[in-house]
Amino acid sequence: MDSLLQRLAQGPNATQPQDYDDWNQMVGAAPQEKFGRAVYESVRQVDPQEYARHIQPGVDGTDPLGSLMPQQRGGLMQTVLGELTRRGVGQQDISQGAGLQGIDPNSMSPQEAAQLLQWTQQNHPKAYGRVATQYQNEPNILQSLMGNKALMMALGSIGTKLASDQMNKRR
Repeated sequence: MDSLLQRLAQGPNATQPQDYDDWNQMVGAAPQEKFGRAVYESVRQVDPQEYARHIQPGVDGTDPLGSLMPQQRGGLMQTVLGELTRRGVGQQDISQGAGLQGIDPNSMSPQEAAQLLQWTQQNHPKAYGRVATQYQNEPNILQSLMGNKALMMALGSIGTKLASDQMNKRR
């Protein structure tokens, strides 16, 4: 598992095929509700400026959303927009708040997607938990979405919770 975490810390393209078995054993086994809550809590703890450094294309030589295939990025943005809409946020509020001309998820550039995610992290962090559960078994997409710090905090929280649950079952 340590090697998987090290490769995830290197970025979404560093994972290897065997990593998915390790990931699914730890993260895939977590109940969606607990996973979503861990993501929400971790995303809230990340400073918005630090998150912006992760998500903005070209900052520190990274492009986490640009490294996703266009259909993956479009699907992720559709999921984010769907969750915001489900929470009662209107399309105009989203586009104005995020500073976007339009919100077609399939035509968003990595820069526009980053703007949407930054705005969501700052204004609707609970949406991250629900969005993340849709990608619970896709570490590359989660790493792009959350960044290393938030992802590692969420994994630590999940690991601690699962270990605690196991110990309580033995009592």
